[in-house]
Amino acid sequence: MRMEKITKNRAAVALAVFSLLMIVSLATIYFWEPDSGGVVVGKKGTIGVIEIQGAIEDSEYANILSQAVHEASTDTNVKAVILRIDSPGGSAYLVEQVYMDILELKASKPVVCSASMALSGGYYLAVSADTIFALPSAMIGNVGVIGVGPGFIIPSETTYETGPQKITGFSPALFPFNLSRALDSFASAVENGRGNRLKIKMSDLKRGSVFMGSEALTMGLVDELGSNQAAINFAAEAAGLESYKVESLVAKVANETVTLNLQYPNLSEINEVNPPPSLHYLYMPNDIYMQSEEDVPEITVNENEDNVTETPKRLGQVVVDASHGNRVSPWVLDSLTSELAKRGVYVGYSTDWDVVKNSLEFANCLVICAPTEYYSYEEYQAIKNFTDSGKMLILFSDASSEFLSSKTIQGPINSLANHWGLHFGKGYLYTMENYYGFYRDIPIIQFENTFLTENLNKVVFFTSGYLSVTDCDAAYAIWGTENSVSEKVDLYPMISVLEKGNDTVVAFADITWMMEPWVETADNYQLLMNLVNKVASFSPK
Repeated sequence: MRMEKITKNRAAVALAVFSLLMIVSLATIYFWEPDSGGVVVGKKGTIGVIEIQGAIEDSEYANILSQAVHEASTDTNVKAVILRIDSPGGSAYLVEQVYMDILELKASKPVVCSASMALSGGYYLAVSADTIFALPSAMIGNVGVIGVGPGFIIPSETTYETGPQKITGFSPALFPFNLSRALDSFASAVENGRGNRLKIKMSDLKRGSVFMGSEALTMGLVDELGSNQAAINFAAEAAGLESYKVESLVAKVANETVTLNLQYPNLSEINEVNPPPSLHYLYMPNDIYMQSEEDVPEITVNENEDNVTETPKRLGQVVVDASHGNRVSPWVLDSLTSELAKRGVYVGYSTDWDVVKNSLEFANCLVICAPTEYYSYEEYQAIKNFTDSGKMLILFSDASSEFLSSKTIQGPINSLANHWGLHFGKGYLYTMENYYGFYRDIPIIQFENTFLTENLNKVVFFTSGYLSVTDCDAAYAIWGTENSVSEKVDLYPMISVLEKGNDTVVAFADITWMMEPWVETADNYQLLMNLVNKVASFSPK
């Protein structure tokens, strides 16, 4: 009996031990997360989705995105995160706010991007992810910065500020350097996020090009071509999820479905939300520079039409033709006219061609600056008679929207310049290296021996055009400069000095160089003084 009882007890103990081992084994299988190359197996959880849609120009929207990132970080049920990006970017500081929040999140949970449009700041956010999926026709890249400068103020006698940049925030002359610093931050984010997966040179990426998804894949800007569902499946595998649900974290923190306007903003709209000075990691396919064309002030001169008679009217030793829709304001020629005035040379303006033509009899120099209306052959003949009598003609043009009409571009200035064998080319010049401030600030270090180039080592032109190669070129853009239209690297002339027979014609492909504060850059003021001294001492041949 006793042996039988012992045997039964042992059997019971063995059964209990066996049952316990089975329970532990099953629990271990279900709950244990073995180390298998960082992949956690057998988990259940949530994949959180953060939808980044439209332009991030509103701080409220940026805060919602940051709250969604915080929710992903603190919710233990969220095991992985999808960034669903359909955005052209936005204000620089708002994009950086969300980007840095995502970096904190990525340290603890897998982050995967699914991009249908990730441009500029949208791509800035995409590179924060561990892996980027894109549709084959997605738009990717546009690495770069748009800056809206501080401009100038006209101070008040009743409202006071404590410093010259208290209102503007930045020096207009130094603001381009801030763009370059912001671009460097963007480039660093791309390099840190993509690492050795990047197959394109950073200098090429900084051009701001947009790439299709399939092209972006070959350049290492994205990792996979695939849909949003493919990105979700990848995130689930990265998190080791066996079963999961997908939840919008943006809708969760906003307590509603967020509906956004996906249209591209224009310049006036972003200025209203984020007043200048401002920086934007933003893709803006619209012609943002021409949007403000009507706001550019023009020279206005009160003329008494009754005075336009057969009797010639004196305007001054230097006459400025403002009769051809010239897009110049009193700021433009201020440094030039100021220095001429010190030498007793008076500069007169007129918005009436008949007054200009009649005043040429008494003038030694005619200035034509940024015309937007074509010159007729009869008007050219009047100016040709002026130069044939040994007098001086100065032509100023530019490649920026402040001085050009979107309808005529360089046509009006060429309708006159071409008669002297000069031609202002299409587009603007730029260089991705060796620029001054930012890529459209072109150093000029190669000069011919002319009265205009004496004692010059370096001049800087700002958003400049160029002059077609002639036999009277006086200064050239630094080698490596490209043209925005042809995308050709060449030795581009930017100043010409023509002295043939009685003719003396000077042509500049930029206007900004002689305006404050840019005239103080490098040897720009010396260039101005060379021109002033020539005009002040000029006598008809």
